[in-house]
Amino acid sequence: MITQILKLTSYAAVLIFIIGIAYRWWKWSSMPIHLRWELYPVPHEPGRAKYGGGYLEEELWWTKNRNTSVIGELKELLGEMLFIKRIYGNNKRLWALTYPFHLGIYLILVWFLLVLLGAVTTSYAHAPVPSSSTWSIFLYYATIVVGVTGALLATAGGFGLLIRRLINPILRDYTTILDYFNLIMVLLALVTGLASWFNDPYFNYARAFALSIINPLISPPHLNPVILVHIIALQALVAYIPFSKITHFIGKYFTYHRVLWEDEPGSSELSSRVGELMALKMPWNASHIKLGESWEENARVIANEG
Repeated sequence: MITQILKLTSYAAVLIFIIGIAYRWWKWSSMPIHLRWELYPVPHEPGRAKYGGGYLEEELWWTKNRNTSVIGELKELLGEMLFIKRIYGNNKRLWALTYPFHLGIYLILVWFLLVLLGAVTTSYAHAPVPSSSTWSIFLYYATIVVGVTGALLATAGGFGLLIRRLINPILRDYTTILDYFNLIMVLLALVTGLASWFNDPYFNYARAFALSIINPLISPPHLNPVILVHIIALQALVAYIPFSKITHFIGKYFTYHRVLWEDEPGSSELSSRVGELMALKMPWNASHIKLGESWEENARVIANEG
């Protein structure tokens, strides 16, 4: 009975995750335009990014077509996501903890994919994992190696980050209760996951439960209390992620692509969007600001008085 309920709540957790992430994406993508920084280098400048150049250095640049590289941006984004280069360049001691933590999480995500592929292979290709096929054998051993490695790295890095936040006075001052709560939520799923692995070293129960998830006609297996607690903790984390700072993994696109690297030349569309913002009425006042006047009107008065 409990496993049947957990099967249904698994669908609910994933649905909440998808809807929550979609809402976050929509909310961030529909926000007003950011303050133009025009910082260089920008990786979509082919041939110029390596020395920090841009299209503005060209003579009569406004008469020429821009040549940009999506590959350059993807390489920079992936380099930052996979290796966390900026933290490495600025704080190697922190990187020594945050990198295994993130790498472990990436491996766990790969583990989830391998488990689901194993369930699909078993259910729809009628090739149980493990079996005599090369693909089945690969899934079996890859699941074990990737899952155990990811869980150990993420758990070690997560506890290291928690301890560092507690003992480092600078980090402690900037860490909120919610930051601790987020990290503890992740660690709870990781620790219970490791405990489940001790009870299921070859992930047989994990495969059986995944099989019941992708095939509604199959009943979930009977699970011991440790694995049940892990599934509950994992479902809670999945449903919670869209409403927490953990969504910074999608925020990186907006931080980089929409802020750091946004250097599109002025256009009628951009001017129109800026004009809309400048026409907004001020909801507050001060000695230099008039309540109810637009940004543009207030700026004009300040400029004239100056």
